[in-house]
Amino acid sequence: MNSYAAEQIAKQRAAEVRAEGARSRPAYGAGPSIRNLTGWALVQIGLALVTSSARHQHATAMNPELP
Repeated sequence: MNSYAAEQIAKQRAAEVRAEGARSRPAYGAGPSIRNLTGWALVQIGLALVTSSARHQHATAMNPELP
């Protein structure tokens, strides 16, 4: 297959994927988006890391023999 044909097939497939995404996209305001949910999950992970780190630092300050 030559590069022109491969490029045309890729463009056609990209257009099909975009069209399918537009058809399957929920209506505006139908609920939280994936981006929103992912953002909040990252915030929760970050807070969990910060609080566990703070607890670990507090424990080592009280008992310096811990790693």
